[in-house]
Amino acid sequence: MSVETLSRREQAAEELASSIQETHRIPDPYHFEITPYGELFSPSARCLVKDKRVIDKTSPLGRLEYQALLSIEQWAVSRNEGVIVWVSPPYPGAYSVLKIIVSEIEYENGLKRLFNRAILFDFDENQSLEFTRGLAQFSQNQPNFFNLDQVRATPLILKTHGNFWIHALEELIDAPAVWEMVRIGEDRRLKEEALRQATMVQKEFFSIPGLYSTDEAQMAIKQVLGPYSGSCPPKTAFQVFSENSLVVGDGVNTKDPDFCRNCPVCGEAINCIVRAGQSCPSCRTVKRCG
Repeated sequence: MSVETLSRREQAAEELASSIQETHRIPDPYHFEITPYGELFSPSARCLVKDKRVIDKTSPLGRLEYQALLSIEQWAVSRNEGVIVWVSPPYPGAYSVLKIIVSEIEYENGLKRLFNRAILFDFDENQSLEFTRGLAQFSQNQPNFFNLDQVRATPLILKTHGNFWIHALEELIDAPAVWEMVRIGEDRRLKEEALRQATMVQKEFFSIPGLYSTDEAQMAIKQVLGPYSGSCPPKTAFQVFSENSLVVGDGVNTKDPDFCRNCPVCGEAINCIVRAGQSCPSCRTVKRCG
């Protein structure tokens, strides 16, 4: 088995593990390394987070998110400690719910890296704007948000470090189970369990091309996914930053058998990979077959 094939299989398991966390509304923990050149590097994807082959920087959404990504990268390189939050409110045809990424500077074996948690909440656009305005009061940069485009392009540098950021978020979002999971590290344990489940499914059903479309494979995926909808927006900066299992080599990997240009139900443009059990970001129809 080639290194590239093994890498892609590992990425497939990582991607499913993140979907398990997401559809159970459990924070999804992962990390990025910081290269000697001051760039964020995804160890699971084995590429720079801002890889130009992958990220959409031409659409209005893509431009806003790329701006935010560069801001986070510059912040991570220039600081020795701290917490930054990137908020992604709902966006037609891309994001159906609010997703936030809390990133903390931490050290492992003396090397600085960025530890992230992606957390989803079922907020609409108005709730998302209200939440972000409230969170801005806990930030160093103190931006005034008048619309969701500003929210999307402006990460919030919090006035704290370590896990003290939890206090700020729980003041604004009543989700005690989520915050307790983060406090005691339960989300990390659950991610390890999700990765174990995803690896078992990947090895059993995805080692042979076409096998994933069988009824047995669909049932196996359905059993590990949670009751909430997933998300599959285009490859904007936020999408790449929020997933730790990026498939590289062909841009958005249009050769993948699960790559969808348009939803077969509502007809909206998707232009991303939609696995079985995931849903169209526009009409939220769940994909049942390969």
